[in-house]
Amino acid sequence: MSARKSFVYLIRRDGPAPRVLVLDSLDEPGLEVPKGSVELGEAFSEAAAREVREEAGIDGIRIVRQLGTTWYEDEEQCFLLAEAPDGLPEAFEHTVTGEGADAGFRYIFHWEAIDRDLTRKLVQGCGTFVDPLIAEVSRSEHSIH
Repeated sequence: MSARKSFVYLIRRDGPAPRVLVLDSLDEPGLEVPKGSVELGEAFSEAAAREVREEAGIDGIRIVRQLGTTWYEDEEQCFLLAEAPDGLPEAFEHTVTGEGADAGFRYIFHWEAIDRDLTRKLVQGCGTFVDPLIAEVSRSEHSIH
């Protein structure tokens, strides 16, 4: 059985423009998005919400939709668009909870602009579906106005 992983583009809309949650990578220079393994019997969306809760300490996210799925080696990677609740800090630290390999790690988070530069800022793999993310956010912004 192959491994499955959820990647979460968590956006906030309570500022002048939508932004996405990122964290400083521990493995290489650059930024990552919350991500993690999907447990047996768990849907990608359930794993996404759990990973955001464990890695960033954020509850109450709303999964909007799946942006795409890809394969890396023997791992199915699903990228999901989610919306954060309003009123979160601009930058914060959180100690990872749960029982995964990163339990106890301390991550530093902040919000990044959703634009073409995001692909360059994200580490290999995390930026796979930035173009659909930009298109989705642009479409939803235009429908609001």
